[in-house]
Amino acid sequence: MPAVNVNIQPEIIRWALSQTQKEKLGDTLMNNIIQWLNGTKTPTFKQIEDFSKKANIPLGYFFLQTPPVEQMELLEYRTVDSIQLVNPSRNLIDTVHEMENIQDWMKDYRQELGFEVLPIVGCMKDVRDAQSIVDRIRKDLELDTTWYEKCRNSREAFGFIRGQLETCGVIVMMNGVVGKNTHRALDINEFRAFTMVDEWAPLVFINAADSNGARLFSLLHEAAHIWLGVDDLYNDRHNRINGVSVVEIMCNAVAGELLVPKSVFLGKWDDDEEDIYAVITELAGYFRCGESVIARKALDCKKITKDIYNKIVQTAIDNYNQMKENREKSGGNYYNTMGSRLDGNFVKALCESISMGRTSYTEAYRLTNTSRKTFSEVAQHFGGMEW
Repeated sequence: MPAVNVNIQPEIIRWALSQTQKEKLGDTLMNNIIQWLNGTKTPTFKQIEDFSKKANIPLGYFFLQTPPVEQMELLEYRTVDSIQLVNPSRNLIDTVHEMENIQDWMKDYRQELGFEVLPIVGCMKDVRDAQSIVDRIRKDLELDTTWYEKCRNSREAFGFIRGQLETCGVIVMMNGVVGKNTHRALDINEFRAFTMVDEWAPLVFINAADSNGARLFSLLHEAAHIWLGVDDLYNDRHNRINGVSVVEIMCNAVAGELLVPKSVFLGKWDDDEEDIYAVITELAGYFRCGESVIARKALDCKKITKDIYNKIVQTAIDNYNQMKENREKSGGNYYNTMGSRLDGNFVKALCESISMGRTSYTEAYRLTNTSRKTFSEVAQHFGGMEW
């Protein structure tokens, strides 16, 4: 069958190129793109299809007359400190769109069933004292000052806080890839988490590619955003640069105090111990968090220098990268992974909506990236209905 040439607007090709990491396209495709743009060649349908797949851009976009305008207000909240992050990746864009669909569904569901707006959303909007916000979050989530002592490690601590947030009506989603596509891994350098504030269905998304300790800090950071009523796209890159917004400083302070209360920290810190790194590691174990969080608290309390803090953060990054490599080799349980990605209240709401005839099976599978078999397993995981 002869190749079919297609007429693609040069403006569309330039836009698609700006949305893509060029190294993912390969030399052959890049050479073709250059010739398409200078007018010496016309692309074939198959070549555009290849471009679409490698760039993760919907095929239909290539046949528009002008580049699509993707309205994503969330991207305004990014901290960008490198040229590589100027353009948001398709992985981030598609993940945000997926979460928007889930939030819209949950909002409609709660409104139709007569739910009230959630009182926690924006309840601390005009407060600028971190301790007051900490106290309110502790009250709403029913957290003791030393709540972490009930958990064995940071993984359990994350699960506990996630459960308390879900009890308050917050949707907590988590994934390390786009949908169920294992070839589209999410990059923690681009974002660690994001929050989409809504008075009926506030949603927090956690990048599961992160370490357990980092996920926990991100979750509490995003919780602070919900109580303040401000959207967020969190990537933690501002930890080593200046010019951070007042809201980000506030949310970091709130998360740090919820995880590592200053009064408890000072009581546990050993000024006589010469091995600072040993103290940091021991306290990270006690508070069920990462070494970076302890180092930040130690820096704020003037117990360590900025140089030591930076070394501890870099060591934590190196250790995590090694752990991640080992974890990728070992694999994991599919259904446990699916269960960790989804919010329990969301899955139960889907099951109830299906039983009431409000939502089709097909819609439920689409929203959860499952099939009939996998949705049944996930529903049972959350104590939902059996199909």
